[in-house]
Amino acid sequence: MPSATALLQRHDPHSWYVTFAAALMSLTLIIDLVFHEYMEHRWFIWVLLTITVSGAATALIMGRRIPRWIGIVAVLIFLASQAYFLSLPNDSRTVVSAMQQLPIVAFYLGWFVRPRLAGPLIALSIAVFGAVTFTNPLFYAEGAIGAPVAVHGLLSLLFCYVAGNYLWRRAKRVESTDSLTGALHRGPFEERTAGRVRRARMPLSLLAIDFDDFKQINDSRGHAAGDHALETTVAAWRDELRSGDVVGRLGGDEFAILLPDTELAEANAIAERLLLSSPYPWSWGASEFTAGDDVASILRRADAALYEQKRSKQQADHA
Repeated sequence: MPSATALLQRHDPHSWYVTFAAALMSLTLIIDLVFHEYMEHRWFIWVLLTITVSGAATALIMGRRIPRWIGIVAVLIFLASQAYFLSLPNDSRTVVSAMQQLPIVAFYLGWFVRPRLAGPLIALSIAVFGAVTFTNPLFYAEGAIGAPVAVHGLLSLLFCYVAGNYLWRRAKRVESTDSLTGALHRGPFEERTAGRVRRARMPLSLLAIDFDDFKQINDSRGHAAGDHALETTVAAWRDELRSGDVVGRLGGDEFAILLPDTELAEANAIAERLLLSSPYPWSWGASEFTAGDDVASILRRADAALYEQKRSKQQADHA
């Protein structure tokens, strides 16, 4: 029997959500089977109950190793089944039970499924469920449930999707951002740059930046001083940069700044302005996007210009 600590280490937010969501749906289905005496589709409830119990057990055992496609398949099954249940014209209890499960599925789509897939799925769900409830007499003005319940159900579905999507975006932001400086990690920065390069129709420039004598700061004053130098300098950059400019930390004291709608001469002028406002010295190299460029070639030219500037500074110091 695994300890509580081992169990916690085995799971991540996705596996915990699948476990508890499946368990909650199982409980709802059990309540339907126990208290719903005249159910024409009881066999279908048993099928869904088997799926939910198996899903909860699988997620609990596998933990973070559970594949995301299992959750997506389960979502598709439940969206289809809930559409069927919502269409039943003579079973208000089952209809209300189906409405209660929609937010659980919507929240999962928002939090754990990429928006490119989750967005169309939630839009299709709203359209289908809206059409189903519109044609079900139970939701008519004189029906046993009424139109307001249908509206509240669809709004709850939309709200839970938006809330889940917020958590997804926040998690992606934390995952892609350097915790010390707030700059993007190298991978996400290069992905962002590649996206801008693919659709570049205007000038696009990039700055490669390396701190001067950064090792001396760490050796003489400690790593905390080095961290403070990076943090305060990047914060000073952000005060000067535009909202569309992107700062990336490529590693150690190496940074890059993506400057959309910026020609090479303007990029160098921006670098000079940033240097004047920075609490610590650094060197830079600039490159401008040209036809046929990719991220590697733009960074390579900027790095070459950066190290040419560093060599010039070293020669001046020894002169």
